Amino acid sequence: MLVIHNGIRRLNEYLPSTNHWLILLASIPVALASGTLFVYSVYGTQLAEKCHLNSTQASNLNISATIGTALGGCILGVITDYYGTQIPILASFLSLSIGYKLLHYEFNLGVDSSIGLLLFAMFLIGNGSVSGYFSSLKAVAIYFPNYKATAQSITIASFAISSLIFLFICSKIFKADVSKFLYFLFVSSGFMYLLGFIFIRIDGIIDQSPKPISSNQAEPEPIEEQPLLSIPSKPSSNLHDLSLKESLLHPIFWIHYLILSIIQGLGQMYIYGVGYVIKAIHFHYTYYHNDPSYQPSLIELQALHVSLIAITSFIGRLTLGPQADFLVNKLKYQRHWILILGLIIMLSGHFLLTLLTDLISENLYHVNILLSISSCLIGYAYGFSFTCYPSIISDLFNMQNYSFLWGVMYTSTTFGLTIMTKIFGIIYDSNSNQYDDNTHEYFCDKGSGCYNLTFKITSSFCLLAGSIILLYIFYRRTHT
Repeated sequence: MLVIHNGIRRLNEYLPSTNHWLILLASIPVALASGTLFVYSVYGTQLAEKCHLNSTQASNLNISATIGTALGGCILGVITDYYGTQIPILASFLSLSIGYKLLHYEFNLGVDSSIGLLLFAMFLIGNGSVSGYFSSLKAVAIYFPNYKATAQSITIASFAISSLIFLFICSKIFKADVSKFLYFLFVSSGFMYLLGFIFIRIDGIIDQSPKPISSNQAEPEPIEEQPLLSIPSKPSSNLHDLSLKESLLHPIFWIHYLILSIIQGLGQMYIYGVGYVIKAIHFHYTYYHNDPSYQPSLIELQALHVSLIAITSFIGRLTLGPQADFLVNKLKYQRHWILILGLIIMLSGHFLLTLLTDLISENLYHVNILLSISSCLIGYAYGFSFTCYPSIISDLFNMQNYSFLWGVMYTSTTFGLTIMTKIFGIIYDSNSNQYDDNTHEYFCDKGSGCYNLTFKITSSFCLLAGSIILLYIFYRRTHT
């Protein structure tokens, strides 16, 4: 690692100069490239069909990507703090480029593709989507010490809106040609991370004499001095004074680990699985309740719901700050009430998906409105709930250990998503009992019956997470 670091230091002598504004601007393409992870919802079903994957195998691709993000997030703090931002950004550049190129190659192979290589490709994409992104967030915070929240919101919002931008490119420019689109992701994500590597240059601890990279920039300060969201809150002093080892062994850390695991699983399972939800509804209503006045293609409906999730997640991230300020500063409530609000919204979206659509309407147009409401609620709740979590962790524990603690906390995503996607895949496959002679595969023709049991189970997870948070709120109120 030291050899790579020294090589990059020598390379920097030939790169153009940079400053805090260029760092902020370069963080935008880095975030856009990182956000392509969630474009999987656009091409996921086509990839599964071309490579003859069932829904369980397809869900394993989601899990592989999530494992990649967990590992990338876990090692982020150590590498970024010690060696600076360029090594993680370079790692993301290589991971995303190789991952999308391999995915493009395997897609073109079709039935001859290797599930092992597909899993490896998604692992690389997941890993590449977090390392450089988290590094850019830290760099922006360091060089905008007086406007951390504003500067970081630009990067975070870019990550959230990425899937919508690439969805437009896929549907309008490439006309839903998945092979060409995957090749475009290979080229574009690599180019955007290359911009980040050139301009986002922050020294690490190993550099004995770090200097500001621009004479006219604000004096940088450590990112750990303020949480991601600039919302003041009184920390629990006994937790705040714990060492790294004591923090990792403390029950409250693992309670929050469990809560984040559930929240991430609830949101990401739907993001990855919405393509199959729409596929089930589209086939059922096209085949059994055909309405000549409304016959959208499967691709159009999938694109619509990915757009809704992206937009509402983007809005959720942007609106979290003002709502949290009002809740904490004006109403004097604990910050954890923000999670309760997010889970109520999440529960509403999941509950709507438990309804049997045949009992509601025989018209695909009306059913799609119901599904659109669910996508909006879940997308907003996911962006809203996840964005407030870094500030909760920074309030609770010692900020000197924040980067590593947040990296460990982020690995909880793997467990939540793994459990919930497995539930989704098993239930969906168990209802796929019709055989297609053309594709030689089983498919589900039950509409909402293909998945509604899944969302009954996930609704109970919402209630479980809410109950744990309420118990913690009561505990903290009586012990502080």
